[in-house]
Amino acid sequence: MQGNDARKQQTQLAMHGCIIMFLGLAAGIGFSYAAAVGSNTSQLYGSWKFAHMEGITNGLVVLAVASFWHRINVSAFQVVAARWMLVIGCYCNIIGPIITALFIGHRVIIPLTPLEYLVVYGFYTPGVIPLFAFPVFIYQLYKSAQKIPRIENDR
Repeated sequence: MQGNDARKQQTQLAMHGCIIMFLGLAAGIGFSYAAAVGSNTSQLYGSWKFAHMEGITNGLVVLAVASFWHRINVSAFQVVAARWMLVIGCYCNIIGPIITALFIGHRVIIPLTPLEYLVVYGFYTPGVIPLFAFPVFIYQLYKSAQKIPRIENDR
């Protein structure tokens, strides 16, 4: 680990992961409400279910990255950029579905209103940014693994 900077970044990642997961769990309240008052095939039910699952999944992803943060070179510029891409993208992945469930009430594939445009292009599109962060993490983990000395098995 590269000292206090890495510990602080790891703690911040874990905090963001917990906040994102909390938002997903809170969206579970809307999911439960939609299940109680409507059909399981309603668009409101689907919107809240999507928000709930996005929050939990994205929160777990950020927590997973926090768990191996001490294994990578956190001072590399690419890692700093990838960390922010991960966090911002995962927040977008929970905020967009919550806005959709609260104010739109149906899936938004092709935006028709200004709010739908905001959700699609302001949250759903940036939600793919974490895809670009993971190759950086994979490369850094690979480099880290190369530095670990091999232990020969005694036979």
